[in-house]
Amino acid sequence: MTGRAKRAALGALLAGALLAGGAPAYAQEQSLGDQAEWRIRQDIVDHALREVGRREGNGNYYPPQYQLPGQGVLRPAEWCGVFVNWAWTTGGVPDRPSMRPAPGASVLDQGHWATYWQKWGKLNGRWKDIAERDVAPGDAVVYGNYPDMHAHVGLVVEVKYDRTGRKATHVRTVEGNFGDRVVYSKLRKIEGLNAGKYLQASGFVSPF
Repeated sequence: MTGRAKRAALGALLAGALLAGGAPAYAQEQSLGDQAEWRIRQDIVDHALREVGRREGNGNYYPPQYQLPGQGVLRPAEWCGVFVNWAWTTGGVPDRPSMRPAPGASVLDQGHWATYWQKWGKLNGRWKDIAERDVAPGDAVVYGNYPDMHAHVGLVVEVKYDRTGRKATHVRTVEGNFGDRVVYSKLRKIEGLNAGKYLQASGFVSPF
């Protein structure tokens, strides 16, 4: 089975199992490495769902638990990328975009900058263009293109696939700093996916 087919099969089952609190049966038949990755994806989604409705304080003072020690996470700050970083970190993702630019690097090259998630995904083989319709729960969804300032990033928590199980048709997301709080979206079509009329999704970043 190809990597994409495996992700599709696992993702379809995981999406339903996550909200029901169960583990996908198909995952139990995979290697220990696959099971570990999909358990992390489930943890990312579980953490994100528990935060729905949480609001920031005045002036972008987002909930303090998202300011993880040792990562240089700014507060106050525009915090959609901070929320994705927090969910990936607490879910156990080993490699993530840095929340501080490297010495001498552009100030844009850090996880506070929403579209840096796109750049980082491409540099690390984790990027999936929106046209591929290849997405799984736990992926980050990027709205906009690097180095756009008008941009946003969120988390995919559920995926609906076509009859082949290989192409995503709809996603549901949880997103931080949307209207100054964490929001849970309705199931939305991949085609035309956006975070506002002029903010189209460009693609997805996989945690693995």
